[in-house]
Amino acid sequence: MTGIDTNVLVRYIVQDDPAQSALATTFIEKNCTAKKPGFINLIVLCELTWVLKRAYRAER
Repeated sequence: MTGIDTNVLVRYIVQDDPAQSALATTFIEKNCTAKKPGFINLIVLCELTWVLKRAYRAER
């Protein structure tokens, strides 16, 4: 199982930095499958929510 951190998720969701977003997308799409899912820790989800709300002004 592959652990995924906040930075990778932010880049994958927001797609704001071309180089980093491309790397995050490639990493997630090549390493996370139905048979071999990625693991996202609860703290990572909390951080992701905080970053999206504070830095990107995302709505609920």
